[in-house]
Amino acid sequence: MLFLSWRQLMARKKQTLLILMGISIGTLLFVGISGVQLGMRAYLAEQLLNNTAHVLISGDEKLIDNKEITDIFYGETKNAVYWIVPPMGRREETRLENYGGWYERLSNDLNVIDFAPRLNTNALLTSGKFKASVNLIGTIPEKHIRITSIEKYMKQGHFANLAKGGNQIVIGSGVAEKLGVRLDQFVNVSTGDKNRPFKVVGVVKLGNEQIDDSIAYAHLNDVQTITRSPGRVTEIAVALTDIDMANEVADQWQLTSRDKVEDWQEANRMFMEVIKVQDFVRYFITFAILIVAAFGIYNVLSIMINQKKKEIAILRAIGYGPKRILELIFYQGLILGLSGGVMGLLFGYLICIWIESIDLGIELGGSNHLFVSYTPSIYVTAFFTANVSALIATLFPAWGASRMTPMEIIRED
Repeated sequence: MLFLSWRQLMARKKQTLLILMGISIGTLLFVGISGVQLGMRAYLAEQLLNNTAHVLISGDEKLIDNKEITDIFYGETKNAVYWIVPPMGRREETRLENYGGWYERLSNDLNVIDFAPRLNTNALLTSGKFKASVNLIGTIPEKHIRITSIEKYMKQGHFANLAKGGNQIVIGSGVAEKLGVRLDQFVNVSTGDKNRPFKVVGVVKLGNEQIDDSIAYAHLNDVQTITRSPGRVTEIAVALTDIDMANEVADQWQLTSRDKVEDWQEANRMFMEVIKVQDFVRYFITFAILIVAAFGIYNVLSIMINQKKKEIAILRAIGYGPKRILELIFYQGLILGLSGGVMGLLFGYLICIWIESIDLGIELGGSNHLFVSYTPSIYVTAFFTANVSALIATLFPAWGASRMTPMEIIRED
């Protein structure tokens, strides 16, 4: 039956080729669009993880609550109180409630690869008459390198140079351009009334202009000293053995702590919403194309069955039962799905290679090219979808052909 199915397809080469092109284009587009989207997503996720890690533990902001203050001060007469200017703002600066407890817990957790305590503060960097406002992050360099991929984005120097201590600093590439400083030069770092010279031991370029223009790193001890807050930690970045566990682990930790615990997806909720929209568009485009291809398969097979009624009648007369006729048509759909899917995967792979070779003319994460993903799941999904659409489109005409009897065909003629 397979040979007979192939002969019938080859009898109408133009129609068969058009169907194959429809399936191939749908598969190709899915592979190409998915490759670019998932490649850029992986790059952006890496950038986000450089800031938040898999799980971020931070001090919960304690804001002033009007109702709570009214209850405390006025009790039963609270309904008669009217604030002309309601109290608002934070009660105190943000800090972790129990860093020592977190240190012990994270050190003994088998799901944790490593963690880095950090102290974030706003600072003003000056070099001569030039100034730049930055988010100064105090961290432990060897731990920060383990939980992020920041070393890969170092344009000059090494992030590990911060481990030497003694007022060393790594600045973003945009900050370096604003200040006009190079490696081994000094910048003045000011956090309020404190002003100290720091030696530039590295320049990092993450590829995000907004971050590169406003980021700086120093050793945790140096930042604690310049801010006059010894022992203070504002957050802990945690890397897990499995990133997919981030949400579950964060929820568990939050139950037993007053600090704020967020997994990387929750901390970047807007980014995840954009991802959902991209996924919807990607699947919708592919689904629409494959639906068109499926209708093409249905129409061609239906026409072929009408034109081959006499042959079907002869097959039925010589002993081919309904099941064998069903197999005859079904094999044709299977051949079209498999062939179109394979062609689409091959062309999609070549398209991805071509897209990846295009010079954008701008630097993105240390590269002038788009990031393209070649994850096997993309190709498996595309191939499966192409074959399912082909088989579903084949099912209806195959079922109709299998129910034909020689007598019915003769009467129609």
